[in-house]
Amino acid sequence: MTDNKKVFAVIMAAGKGTRIGATDKPKVMFEVAGKPIIGWAIEPFVELKEKGLVDRVITVIGYLGNQIVDYLDDKSEFVWQKTQLGTAHAVMQAEAMIAGEEGLTLITNGDHALYSAKTFEKLIEKAKTSGATLTFATVVSRDRFLNYGRVLRDGNGRVISVIEVSEATKEQIKIEERSPSIFVVDNIWLFKHLSKIPMSPVKKEYYVNTIVEMAIKEGRKVETVLIENIDEAQGINTEEDQERVEKVLLDRRSN
Repeated sequence: MTDNKKVFAVIMAAGKGTRIGATDKPKVMFEVAGKPIIGWAIEPFVELKEKGLVDRVITVIGYLGNQIVDYLDDKSEFVWQKTQLGTAHAVMQAEAMIAGEEGLTLITNGDHALYSAKTFEKLIEKAKTSGATLTFATVVSRDRFLNYGRVLRDGNGRVISVIEVSEATKEQIKIEERSPSIFVVDNIWLFKHLSKIPMSPVKKEYYVNTIVEMAIKEGRKVETVLIENIDEAQGINTEEDQERVEKVLLDRRSN
């Protein structure tokens, strides 16, 4: 690493998990390969904190969030998202804790059980060495991650924006480069801009992906990091996703 910037990790874990059938526990407390999803998701951050690469870990909780607090205990700090108004709104809940701090904020989803510490480390390193205001992960696939935002680039290959599927055209939906919503962002810049994100006219939510376009319009430096092992980018929204992730975890265990 080239500097001593603080790094704050914000894990979005407030979702109810309607599509996976959650009724008595939040989605991230569903078990996969013998452990709650959030148990797998927190592991890379425990490792990164031990290595001194992440200073604070903050988990955004909502539906039945006390179960997550009890489970993670001292592995994380916690902040509540009382109303589900989207990913940008989720990150905003950490404002009182870190908004005035110099450093970088790493944003990710709590329903991803397969990310490695190495992947997050690559993103942090890219952000620090490039001096980018915003660095985000992308994954390329034709037939997976159908609900992930699409990465739009110009004729020179420069990122223009990330567009949500609900707002994309048929042609944009065919784009194979997709955003699994991992960002490393200048912390001061981030919290000055989250409140300026407009509500999606389709879903009536505030999307954190919007910060990509905001940074580019300001002429800020934006970098991307490709996730080479695409299994890592697999989140869990459905029972089918859960089975796919469990198979990967069990395969890892047996190898």
